[in-house]
Amino acid sequence: MANKFTAALKSFLCAALYGDKLTCAACGADVFADKYFCERCERELPLNDGFICSKCGRRIGADYPVCLECKADMPSYTVARSAFSYEGEIVRLMKNFKTGKKYLADVFAEYMAKTAAAHFSDADFAVFVPMTARAERRRGYNQSALLAQRVSALTGIPLEEVAVKTRETGEQKELSRRERAENLKGSFRVRERKKCRGRKILIIDDVMTTGATANALAEALFGAGAAQVCLLTAASVPAKGENKVK
Repeated sequence: MANKFTAALKSFLCAALYGDKLTCAACGADVFADKYFCERCERELPLNDGFICSKCGRRIGADYPVCLECKADMPSYTVARSAFSYEGEIVRLMKNFKTGKKYLADVFAEYMAKTAAAHFSDADFAVFVPMTARAERRRGYNQSALLAQRVSALTGIPLEEVAVKTRETGEQKELSRRERAENLKGSFRVRERKKCRGRKILIIDDVMTTGATANALAEALFGAGAAQVCLLTAASVPAKGENKVK
């Protein structure tokens, strides 16, 4: 009984002092501090730093101006940056986030907000990548919207819902870069065009793989008169030739 009381008291005191961040989001170890990861896991996080493409922001193997993929097919968006490289523990956490563990939006958003502050603090407003009503019902939530809401709250960048997804586009993971682009072409529509005219708009999404989704949404926003359309993602797949996704 005494042991149970001691454990309950410890839990209560930790919650009062440190909030809900009591265990590491990666390994589950106790974290008695106001952060999401233990010291060991935090050191091992694949932050998207070092050599990155100046356009898409993905990790590249050397200090080149742009990656080979952007050089061959320049993206429609203005510039993109990611908080993490999509490898290691981030792959597992992202899969968990997209399959029910919505609380992980807070984890990713904390790091995304730092990236936004460093690169996109002058954005007029942010948008999330919309889903069709059917797709959102199927998943139960829009993970891009959850991230955008939290990043907006942390940075003060306003969040606007100016775009809609006009049709189902299905799974993309088995499609090539070209097939993804064709699949998404014309799938977004801007319903509040006046808000976009002359504005710097920040798209917020979970993972950038080929950038096809961001390109399609950016084209719609530019078509509505946006001056710049930038992209912020929680993670991005390293450019070809860099580390393989684990």
